[in-house]
Amino acid sequence: MIYSKKRSMMKYLDCVPFGSEKQQAKLVNSVYHTFRTEIISDISTKVFHKHFCIDNGRPTKDLQSVIGLFLLQALKDMTDEEAIEAYCFNDAFRYALDISREEYISERAYYYYRAKLLGEGHAVFNNILTTVASKLNLDHSIQRTDSTLVRTWLKSMSKLELFSTCIKKFLRELQKKHPIVYGRMDRDIRDRYLPEEDSRSWFAANKPSEYQECLITAAGHVLSLMEQFKDHKSISRLESFALLQRLAHEQIQVQEDGQIVVKVKKELKGTALVNPHDPDARYDGHRKSVGFTAELTETCGPDKDTPNPRIITRVDVRKANIPDCHTLKDIVHDLEIRQLKPQTHLADNGYDSDENYLALQQKRISMLVPPSGKNPEGLRVMDFSLDSEGRQLTSCPTGQPCEKNRVHHIKQYTTSWFNPENCQKCPHKEDCPVKHSKRKSRLTWKWSRPRIETRRMLISEDDETRSLYRQRAGGEAAFSIAKRKLGLKRLRRRGLANTTLSVILAATALNILRMHLWLAGGPLGTQLSKNKAFLSGIYKIFRQYLAFFMGCTFSRCNQPENRSAEA
Repeated sequence: MIYSKKRSMMKYLDCVPFGSEKQQAKLVNSVYHTFRTEIISDISTKVFHKHFCIDNGRPTKDLQSVIGLFLLQALKDMTDEEAIEAYCFNDAFRYALDISREEYISERAYYYYRAKLLGEGHAVFNNILTTVASKLNLDHSIQRTDSTLVRTWLKSMSKLELFSTCIKKFLRELQKKHPIVYGRMDRDIRDRYLPEEDSRSWFAANKPSEYQECLITAAGHVLSLMEQFKDHKSISRLESFALLQRLAHEQIQVQEDGQIVVKVKKELKGTALVNPHDPDARYDGHRKSVGFTAELTETCGPDKDTPNPRIITRVDVRKANIPDCHTLKDIVHDLEIRQLKPQTHLADNGYDSDENYLALQQKRISMLVPPSGKNPEGLRVMDFSLDSEGRQLTSCPTGQPCEKNRVHHIKQYTTSWFNPENCQKCPHKEDCPVKHSKRKSRLTWKWSRPRIETRRMLISEDDETRSLYRQRAGGEAAFSIAKRKLGLKRLRRRGLANTTLSVILAATALNILRMHLWLAGGPLGTQLSKNKAFLSGIYKIFRQYLAFFMGCTFSRCNQPENRSAEA
């Protein structure tokens, strides 16, 4: 049965139940107090409704405090053991989560609730984002997007090591689940990959010059294991057997003469298996590191002097081999659905494509992404006059009319012809992109070229556009904080689902931290701080006056008794 503590009136009846006056003041000014007063009561538990009954069965843990525990764990970069210990013994955590000192969570219960949260991270993020945006009156007219590689604790394996690890993984699973079948296997394969003593390992006795021979032998063993167990009902369904099949499909080629060639297929480069311990992990194209790509979209101001809380509005995790330019349309579509569509979107040139530019233009969003390359010196295609559809040239920059246009709709380019006699006499002949010959003068151009040149000119020559685009660099700060403070430099979890949940919780925790800092030190926070300081000063003066008044009254009441005693 779903259980959540009623916290609707907590912010009005809130007090610190422990500690000295200085300890209470420090706690009230911390992120724990902001979490308790602004976040915990608004956490939605709907993500658990499909796993528990609403009004029947044994009560669950307080689900708001459980979700809050995962958020605080991400905020403080704790291990699972440290988070469980903090829930049971840390008074600051208890204060933030609004739980009593009798509350307890076991390791089994912790992993049970975290497993239920897999796949529901975006719902938690959107729930907290709605709360943060409403409390800060968030301005999302300008947003910026960037991505980074989140590395996992995985080794970059050579091909020989990859093959041997996959075979070992299969043999261990086979030995555990089908010991009789394992005992009947070829003893040579068992002794090579799972020797009884480590010193007898097959790979320890080979020379570097024999690497290729060992690799071919390992590939042959993969094929023989697949052939031996492909018709076995239970063994063919093992996860490790599926890895052997994937490895053979991606990297083993058998030629007509029977020779085995180990080489990643051209069409599968970037998607091939890199480590059997995490089949979802991929190599990053830039640094050749293993992991996943985390993508953040956050708000920003038009310049560095305009204050903005820099709240993350969207977070996503994908495989590292997927290019950035394939995701921008999905980002804008998702923001539009959640009523967070920006007026201006900033990104680096990894997100640049003419398709993205046209898609954002249809949604009336200004896309500031610098195209790759540089504008040519002299005249450009954008200087020519185009028709209303932008697919044919009508005249050149000097006013000479275009004689003929041949439009290629499938490949989306146009070939335009001009009068060669007029082109030979033109003073701008050397600077013109039109190619000249004795009989003809023609220009072949893609339909996207004028748009790309226009955008490139705006970012390189227009001062206002360049000043606005400088704000894109500030998006790197979120990744820096997430990696240095929130534990995303090297993730302790494996698999796309676990990595996605960890990154989403870290992004949500960063939003909570930025809201706390904004309320404490932003324009609104400055006024709140002044009001708190003013009220605190009045309260201190009142206490001093009350103490002085009570002291005077007490002394007057005791004067007759003192005089009579002296007499």
